[in-house]
Amino acid sequence: MAVSAELRRLFERAPALAVVLRGPDHIFDYANPGYRQLMGGRELEGKPLREAVPELEGQGFFELLDEVYRTGKPFEGREIRIQLLQGDGGPLKEGYFDFVYQPIVDSQGEVIGIFAQGTDITDRVHMEGKLRASEARFADIFSQVTVGIAQTDINGRFVLVNDRQCEILGRSRDELLNMTMLEVTHPGDRAGNVILFRRLAETGEPFVIEKRYMRPDGSAVWVRNNVSGQRGPDGKVRYITAVVVDINDFKVAEARQRLLINELNHRVKNTLATVQSLAAQAARAEDPRAGHAAFVDRLMALSRAHDVLTSEQWVGAELAAAARVALEPFGGDDGDRFRLRGPAVRLAPQEALALSMALHELATNAAKYGSLSVAGGHVELTWDVSDERDPERPARLSLCWQERGGPPVEQPVRQGFGSRLMRGLAQELGGAATADWRRAGLVWRIEGRLSARPGAGEALFTTLDG
Repeated sequence: MAVSAELRRLFERAPALAVVLRGPDHIFDYANPGYRQLMGGRELEGKPLREAVPELEGQGFFELLDEVYRTGKPFEGREIRIQLLQGDGGPLKEGYFDFVYQPIVDSQGEVIGIFAQGTDITDRVHMEGKLRASEARFADIFSQVTVGIAQTDINGRFVLVNDRQCEILGRSRDELLNMTMLEVTHPGDRAGNVILFRRLAETGEPFVIEKRYMRPDGSAVWVRNNVSGQRGPDGKVRYITAVVVDINDFKVAEARQRLLINELNHRVKNTLATVQSLAAQAARAEDPRAGHAAFVDRLMALSRAHDVLTSEQWVGAELAAAARVALEPFGGDDGDRFRLRGPAVRLAPQEALALSMALHELATNAAKYGSLSVAGGHVELTWDVSDERDPERPARLSLCWQERGGPPVEQPVRQGFGSRLMRGLAQELGGAATADWRRAGLVWRIEGRLSARPGAGEALFTTLDG
C-alpha cells in the first residue's frame, strides 16, 4: 500500500495534516510535512503508530483508529485533545485537532489501512478560552463604551442602556426604555434565556449566554451577554445588568471556517475515491508494468487538472484551458497534432475534472493506435454552446473529438476505459456520448447541459471501475 510519488506530491502541498496508516497495527506508510512537523521530526515511516508515538497511549487515540479499522466506518472530524512530547524530549505539550479518518479498502472491499486528515485548531481553542476569560471581566466594567450595557428590572424591562447597546439593537434609547428584554430577543432563543433570567432573579446566580437580538428591520445579530444581578438593601435581586459583546462577525467567521474545512474534507475524500478507482483499473491490467505505467499517467493527468482548478480557486475552469493542459503531454502545444476550436465555455469543477481525464484517455489511445501513432495524423477537438435565452437554465454543450490521418480504425471487441470515461463525462453533463468507429478515424460526440452548480463536484470514477 505504498504511496506513489505522484500522490505524495498532492499531499505535500495540502495545508492540512495528512498521514496514511497501513494494517491493523497502523504502520506509517506516509506522513506529509505538516504531520512530520507536528511530531517534532521523529522517525515515522515504517513504524507502527504505537511505537512511533507512544505518549498517545491512554488518550483514546489508538482505540479510535482501531475502531475505524475494525468497522470500516469513517470517523468524521470533531475536536480532539491530545498531548505530544516536544521535540527536545521535554514535557508533554497539549494540542487540539479536528480529524477525519477514512478507511482505505482493497478491490474486495477489505479494510487495509486508514487515511487520516486533520487540522490543528490549538490556536483557535486557546483564543476562545482567552476570549471567554476576557468577557467575564466585562461584567464589572459598566462604563465602557466599546461594549453594550443594559440593565433591566426583575421583570426584564429596560431601565438603563448605553449608546453601544442602542447601536447593537438598532433602536433609540427612548424606544428601548419602553421595551423588555424578551421583545428584542430572537424567538428561537427566548425559552433558554427566560430560564436563566428567572434563576438569576431568584438566586442571584450570574450566567453567560450567546443569543440573537432582533433589529427593527428583521435582521438578527449574535451577542454574548455576561449577566449578573444587583441586590437591594434587603439582599434581594432588584436589577439585572448585562454586558453585551457583539460576536456576529465571529459567528460568521466560525461558520465560514467550518464550511471551508468541510469543503477540504470533501475534496480530499473525492480525490481518494478517484485514485482508488484508478488503482483498481490498473490492477486489472494483464501486464502489471503496463498497468502501473497507465496508473502513473492517469495520476499525473489528475494532478494537472487539479492545478488548473487550484489556479481558479476551485470555482471552475475554462474548457479550452483544461483541454490544453490535458493534451500537453501528447503535443498539445503543436497545432499540427491538435486543433482546438470553440467559444469560451466555463466548466464547473466536476465537469473540468471529467473532461481532463477523458481527453487524457482518448489521447493515450490515439497515441497507441489512432491518428497520433503516425506522422501527419492529428485530432480535431471542437465544441459549441447553444444560445439559451433563459438565464436560469444551463446552456447546452456539444463537443466532438475527431481523429484524422491515422491508420484504418476497427471497432474494438470490448469497451475500454476511455469509453467509460467519455460516458462518465456525458453523465456529468446530464447528456449522452456516442462513438463512431469510422475507418478514417475515431469520432466521439458528447451532448449535454453545462452545470449551474458552483463548487467541487462528487467523486468522478466511483461508477467507472465496475
